[in-house]
Amino acid sequence: ADVIEIEAGTPSESFLSWRGILAGAAAGSAVSLVLISLGVASGLSLLSPWPGQSYSGLAASVAALWGLIATIGSFLVAGFVAARVRPRVAEVPINEVEFRDGLQGMVTWAVCVLIGGMILHAGSSAVAKFADRNSSSPLSGMISTLAAPAEGKTATAAPILTTDETRTIEGVFMRSFGRDGGLAPKDRTFVANIIAPKAGIPVSDAETRVDTAYADAMAALDKAKKATELSGLLTGIGLLIGLGAAWYGGIRGGKSRDESTSSRFRFSGW
Repeated sequence: ADVIEIEAGTPSESFLSWRGILAGAAAGSAVSLVLISLGVASGLSLLSPWPGQSYSGLAASVAALWGLIATIGSFLVAGFVAARVRPRVAEVPINEVEFRDGLQGMVTWAVCVLIGGMILHAGSSAVAKFADRNSSSPLSGMISTLAAPAEGKTATAAPILTTDETRTIEGVFMRSFGRDGGLAPKDRTFVANIIAPKAGIPVSDAETRVDTAYADAMAALDKAKKATELSGLLTGIGLLIGLGAAWYGGIRGGKSRDESTSSRFRFSGW
């Protein structure tokens, strides 16, 4: 008679469950959307166009705190769901099981970050294209006032500077940003020669306007640079905290799976 030997071993497939990862990413994204919507509503309730009725400082603090809460909560849910639906591949030590469940949560975090990054990149690209078509930039508002008519002259409804002239002046200002000594004399004269005939003022007065506008523009750019640096730093810290939340959520989800913990909501009397 033929004897069939059955060898006990671990399955060859990966211990990561991509169905669980996608389910966790979907659940975490949904929770994040809900929490962000609630945060936006709460933040707007603290702002008002009426004098003395707006709490902008408190709104900024609440927004930062709520953003952290939303990040931790959404990644906790994502990691928990991803590990909760992951099948346990084989009998392995408990420490290895916890590591695999945590890694399941980490990969779910990575999927969420990558998808969010792609959405953010697509949105920022669309905004940049729209701004380029409409010639709108952080400096366009300041530059548009350079050629304002002198005192005593009537302002016209049509824009005094053309789109090409505005972009040319923007390029001169941006090129001089960070340069020792600020705006070069030849660049100042170049811009003043554009402004003077438009505003109907002498070149010397136009140069004074250019110096003032350049100082204001550089201050605005420096403020925007610092805000971007702070935003990037806070975003990085928040994502690292989210990584820890997703890892912890994965471990808790794995324990819930192995202990067959009921996921039903229980109400007294039901």
